[in-house]
Amino acid sequence: MTVEDAEVKESTVEKIKRESNLLKGTIEDELGTTAETFTSDTGQLLKFHGVYLQDNRDVRSSRKREGLDLEHLVMVRVAIPGGKLSADQYRSLDQLSDKFGNSTLRLTTRQGIQFHFATKAVIRELIAGINETLLTTWGGCGDVVRNVVACTNAGNSELQTKLDQLADYISTSYKAPADSYWQIWIDGDRVPQAIVDAPSIDESVYGATMLPRKFKIGLATTNDNCIDALSHDIAVVIDAMEPNRLHIFAGGGMGRSGTDPTTYARAATHLGTVREGYLKATLDAILTIQRDYGDRKDRAHARLKYTIDRLGVDFFEQLVVERSGQSFAKDTFPGFTNEGDHLGVEEAPTKGRFNLGYKLPSGRISNSGEVKDQRDRIVKAIEQATCEVRVTAKGDLVFTELSEEDLAKISDLLDDARSKEQARTKRHIPLSTKELSFACVALPTCSLALAESERYLPNFVEELQSRLELLGAPDAAIEVRITGCPNGCARPYLGELGVVGRSKKSYDIFIGADRRGMRLSEQFAVDVPSSELVNSITPLLKLWVADGIEKVNFGDFVTSLDKDLVTSLAPAPRRRRPLSVQGEEN
Repeated sequence: MTVEDAEVKESTVEKIKRESNLLKGTIEDELGTTAETFTSDTGQLLKFHGVYLQDNRDVRSSRKREGLDLEHLVMVRVAIPGGKLSADQYRSLDQLSDKFGNSTLRLTTRQGIQFHFATKAVIRELIAGINETLLTTWGGCGDVVRNVVACTNAGNSELQTKLDQLADYISTSYKAPADSYWQIWIDGDRVPQAIVDAPSIDESVYGATMLPRKFKIGLATTNDNCIDALSHDIAVVIDAMEPNRLHIFAGGGMGRSGTDPTTYARAATHLGTVREGYLKATLDAILTIQRDYGDRKDRAHARLKYTIDRLGVDFFEQLVVERSGQSFAKDTFPGFTNEGDHLGVEEAPTKGRFNLGYKLPSGRISNSGEVKDQRDRIVKAIEQATCEVRVTAKGDLVFTELSEEDLAKISDLLDDARSKEQARTKRHIPLSTKELSFACVALPTCSLALAESERYLPNFVEELQSRLELLGAPDAAIEVRITGCPNGCARPYLGELGVVGRSKKSYDIFIGADRRGMRLSEQFAVDVPSSELVNSITPLLKLWVADGIEKVNFGDFVTSLDKDLVTSLAPAPRRRRPLSVQGEEN
């Protein structure tokens, strides 16, 4: 379907975009009213500005009983290319969370940072404060290239510099024309560094209606795949042995519906390699193909993965070559060398320096969680060491380029047993299930969530670990990813064990992805009550402990089993519950 066709038959969101005056709409007018929230049409445009309309779902029922309206909230997302922050930027965001949010920062699985429980009344001041740090919310959401993610430790300074430069360059190149953002949030006066070079509408690849859906670009090297590269619309993977050779993948995506078999998770297809000088032309070609051929009638099928599968990989590649003027070299992809979680102590890209990866509970930084003064400890650590920080694609925090002295200092300030031991010995310590696992936000703020996720993960991991102990494998570790709905913001279809919300108290189970992100998991069970999740996978755990635990990871083991055997071990399906969601918060 071309753009011209789409204008004849377009989705409601396409109409809103087309009539929005380049994403300006009535946002400014509505900011000046006393209404507690925005209109639904404006809510669609606010996504491009980094804002989602939400409400506190924990109090929906009680407020309804009392005859009250919803407790209207907004979530504000900062786009941070490569997840890289200076100490001053981090401190400023931390302070803003106290003033305008709920005194927490939520690190995202796309290396951004979210403010939750903000309100319409403070949104202008909050976004202005973010821009004062020379960060931006522009393009944090919406039907554009979202935050460009990149590996946090490429292994050497040359590769890391190349990744960082590419992340900044791609992010700037594919910002939407920013006039409406400047006018609404910063009065056209001060332009954040991150978007100062945003293309004009004449130079932009987007056109007036942007892309049919969100678009995600990830950068990695063949050293490791900490960003889950194959989950992206485009992945650019630098060959660590020949850094000018870039492997291009296209068509990845996690979003799906639990009841519509025409939607699905997909791993990106390897198209081949290009030289660095042809990267921009290749990216432009893929983006404009998606702009022109993507489905603008049905948003459930509007991602690049569906465009590629509808056109066929061969024809899609032919179009890319025609538009870019460059053919792909058909080099074999060598795979990723390491799993790359970047937790604990690692040698930094700069020789003689160290990185310290600090595990967070699904990206939440708070003083009221498991570590009661965690927020304060992190700020103090950043203030007392000479370092920057990076958000990982699994919602953790990495203190970078530390001296030996600062490594010891930060480890003491965080008071984390792993950090202290590794800072003292520089010894690798295997990760536990708890450290390997993460979840999306879900309830109470995400409007798409069908089930708990972030708040449920600790209980699930504890029950799973207890079951492994009973089976005689107390040190066994499984990578668990939980999401509150099938849209997959925590990328459960690339986890060894994916737990996906189906209803308020039930989940689907996916198994069998590999830890290097090259293989999707497969559905094992449908509509399992939360109380039965661990029981449902126990037969697989027993086989693993008895026959494979010393040889392979859980995901690789279950994939090696006979499919009929795996099917026979799955719990009998219950009646399928209604399920219909078609968007992703992330």
